[in-house]
Amino acid sequence: MIVFGIDIIKGSLSGKERPRYSLILLKDDGEEEYKVTRNRLFRMIREKKPDIVALDNVSELFKSKKELVNFLKEIPPTTKLVQVTGKESLPTLARRYGIKMNIRSPADEARACAYLASFGVGEEISVFFDKTMITVSRNRSLGKGGWHQNRYRRKIHDQVRMVFNEIKQIIKNHNLEYSEDVRQGYGGISRGRLLVNAERSKVPVNSFKTKNVQVKVEAVEKDRIEYIPLSKRMKYVIVGVDPGSTVGIAILDLDGNILGLRSKKGWSFSEVVEYIRSFGTPVLVATDRASLPEYVNKIKASFNAVMHAPKEDMSIERKTSLVKKYKILNDHERDALSAALEAYNSYKSKLLNIEKRIPAGFDSDLVKAKVIKGIPLKTILEGEKEVEVKEVKKSEDHIDREELLKKEKIINELFEENRMLRESINQLKEEIEKLRGKIVSISSEEHQRVRKDNYVRNLEVEISRLRKELHSRDEKIRSLEEKLELVKRMRYLEIFEGWKWVKMLKKFTKEEIERLEADFGINEKDVIFIKDCSGGGRIAAEYLCKKGIKAVISEGLMSHLASSIFEESNIPVFQVNEVEMEYGDEMILLNARKFEEIYRRRIEEMEKKKLERVEKLFEDYKMKRKHNL
Repeated sequence: MIVFGIDIIKGSLSGKERPRYSLILLKDDGEEEYKVTRNRLFRMIREKKPDIVALDNVSELFKSKKELVNFLKEIPPTTKLVQVTGKESLPTLARRYGIKMNIRSPADEARACAYLASFGVGEEISVFFDKTMITVSRNRSLGKGGWHQNRYRRKIHDQVRMVFNEIKQIIKNHNLEYSEDVRQGYGGISRGRLLVNAERSKVPVNSFKTKNVQVKVEAVEKDRIEYIPLSKRMKYVIVGVDPGSTVGIAILDLDGNILGLRSKKGWSFSEVVEYIRSFGTPVLVATDRASLPEYVNKIKASFNAVMHAPKEDMSIERKTSLVKKYKILNDHERDALSAALEAYNSYKSKLLNIEKRIPAGFDSDLVKAKVIKGIPLKTILEGEKEVEVKEVKKSEDHIDREELLKKEKIINELFEENRMLRESINQLKEEIEKLRGKIVSISSEEHQRVRKDNYVRNLEVEISRLRKELHSRDEKIRSLEEKLELVKRMRYLEIFEGWKWVKMLKKFTKEEIERLEADFGINEKDVIFIKDCSGGGRIAAEYLCKKGIKAVISEGLMSHLASSIFEESNIPVFQVNEVEMEYGDEMILLNARKFEEIYRRRIEEMEKKKLERVEKLFEDYKMKRKHNL
């Protein structure tokens, strides 16, 4: 066994001078003395992995709870951080256990801390529950998105779901109890959490990150620092019990602090008793039901404890309000813990009053336990007085025979009354057992009904969701069928009637061009009709030119910039009154024969204009050259 004893030599955590510490390393074969800085001390703890790190006051080593929590996360899980002093000072404890100590010597104080901790004196500093939280989430932001944003979101959420399911399977394979909380995302889950009913060191998963997913594994931190005595002596405790196929047990000390909280399926009665006994001796056994369950009564009888039951069954709202600040795995732990807390609250004022009235030298837990069991505080403090038994001299007075017969008659009547009362008690017991059986049957039927109602409700929600999804798909299919029918009619008119199908842009914008391309496609040699040209610019015109369209028909004037881009790409722009067209909301028809004639003339005109511009440029060049010469 290796024990570190620590005491500060000089300096402070909040001052300018950094603190230095006296360190006594206590081993089976002797002890070693060091003078170390805070960083070196932490490094030695990580390297040597002592069983106990003992100190006089935790504030000498840590400024805040955050520093303390970070330290306990980094040290080996088998190392205990122990604060030796509590209500008594270090010199007092040292004298009690025969340890010589100079109060002005940091080395002596560190040595005393080490030896006292090795004797089982002091309290372990605890900041974590015996539970572990595993969080699986995205490792990158989804951003504002773009054309393929939904595909990207679906990919990320699917990867989070796969990693979450793999970790859950690992937890199942190691037979660890857990509860899960999942936040759904598009195509999978955006975040999943597993609360595992085990210490961090026993969970076979570590934190890691991938390109798209991050996994964080950490012990569940308590709301406040708890000090757990090292001494193995039994405590008096309050036990809350939730019986059933899965048994829930909650254990509190007489100050209302949680010592243990556990639930297990198929937990045998002997194992439950042993689990409770490992924390102390129950003085109060509590249930959340007004009618006392037989299982709870057996536990109460096993420890000769006092029973606490509410006047009526505790409501779910009451249970939830009692346990809302605690970490629980399931309803069984909730019911057991709420019963224990309700029992503690009913005695709380009396217990606090007892603490004020107990003089020095009395075990407060023992006094509280006796008061709960019905012994008056005055009797406990005064102690049991010895009653002097005085010898009673036998009376030699004469007893009248008639008086003796009367007494015998009274005794016989009492015996007969006692017999009748016993028979009545047996009948009442049989009736109670029958009623208990009926209660169990009714509770089971009610439980089955609730489960059935929940199952039906979930199915109805799923059916509603599937109906909405089916309706959405039907609408999409109907829209696609209408578009397909439109394409067929266009093709027929184009092939057999001599009309050409013209694709229409309602507005001259890039978004409208993308819609047309998605619905019908934009191919080479297509003729595009633009109903509203007012918003057309360079980007939209260049996009159509890259598609290799044949011509553009415009209703209204087009901007000079857009028309010049089409002209540079040798794509003529016609006004509606220049061609013969028939059109409605979606269907545009163009007289192909007449269009080809004006198209050919327009192309010739455009070629002629290009040639004239080239000739003019050539003439201008010649004139400029001649002028320079």
